[in-house]
Amino acid sequence: MTKIIVLAHGNFPSGILSSLELIAGKQENIIGIDFLPSMSSVDLKDRLLSAFGESKRILILTDLLGGTPFNVASTLSVSEEDRDIKVLSGLNLAMLIEAVFARDNIQDLESLIEKVLGSAQLGISEFSKCLKEGDEQVEFEGGI
Repeated sequence: MTKIIVLAHGNFPSGILSSLELIAGKQENIIGIDFLPSMSSVDLKDRLLSAFGESKRILILTDLLGGTPFNVASTLSVSEEDRDIKVLSGLNLAMLIEAVFARDNIQDLESLIEKVLGSAQLGISEFSKCLKEGDEQVEFEGGI
């Protein structure tokens, strides 16, 4: 199974994993690492290396391209040659849910990334574009 590590600024990882659990229940082999103001990039690197454990196939989801979490993860993805590590930026809940549900069915990490990136992009929308022409009233009940 692909290990998923959510690595981002502030409490974003803890928060998005809380949302994931609310929607999809408790998941295994997924870790969130909050990058807090009190931490250095070395602290973050140490926490990330510890989170790898024995896993050989790892997907790291980060918030910002070029941010410290992304940079630390990217550096380790190159230096940890005995592991298959992929790093994505632009973390959103749609991509996290897709990664969690698709990782058991897709053994190739490259194919998993394609699916996750597609879901991330499709999960971004503007409400008025969702309305069909002629819709006069939209009702939202329930939800996920």
